[in-house]
Amino acid sequence: MQNMYVSQQNSAKSADGSHLANMSDHEIQEQFEYFFEDVFFECEEKYGEIEEMCVCDNQCDHLRGNVYIKFRREEDAVKAAEDLNNRWYMFRPIYCDLCPVADFREASCRQFEMGQCGKGGFCNFWHVKPISHHFKNVLARSSRSRYKHRSRSRSRSRDKHSEKHADSKHRRRSRSRSRDRDRRDRRGRY
Repeated sequence: MQNMYVSQQNSAKSADGSHLANMSDHEIQEQFEYFFEDVFFECEEKYGEIEEMCVCDNQCDHLRGNVYIKFRREEDAVKAAEDLNNRWYMFRPIYCDLCPVADFREASCRQFEMGQCGKGGFCNFWHVKPISHHFKNVLARSSRSRYKHRSRSRSRSRDKHSEKHADSKHRRRSRSRSRDRDRRDRRGRY
C-alpha cells in the first residue's frame, strides 16, 4: 500500500521541525504502533492470516510510508489488493498493488538495521520502521490464539464422542461466562 503511513517526522508541517517540538520519541512511537495495530488487525480479520507486515521509514517518494503485508495464502493477498483499492484511510485513498517480493528480509536494508546506512532515507532498500518488543509479543499472541482456535476446530474428528464432548464443553463454558457476567452485574462492574 503506497504512501499509506504518514510519519510525523516526514510530514512537512514546518521546514525546521518545530511541529515535533511538543512530541517525544515515545509519543511518535505510540502513534506508529497505533497505526500498525489498526492496519494489521483490520487486514488479518478481513482477508486472512498475516505472516509479516513492514512499514517503510524511507524518505524517497517511491518508498515513503509504504506498507507491505505478507499473507499466509496467496488468495488472501489477491482479495486484499482488490478490496483495499476501494478503501480510504485517514481521509486518503489507499493505493494497493501485489508485490513480487517474497522474502521481506532480502528487501530490507541490513545497514539501516545496524544503524549504518550511508544513503540515509534515500536508500532503495526498505528502512523498516521497528515496533517495540512488547508490541511484537502482543501481535504474536493475538494471531496465535486466533489461528490456533481455528485450526483446532477444523481438525476435530466427527465421531459422536467428540461431538458430545465439544457440546458439553461449550455448555460448561457458556454457564461459567454467564455466572461471571452475573457476578460483575451484582458488583456494578462491566
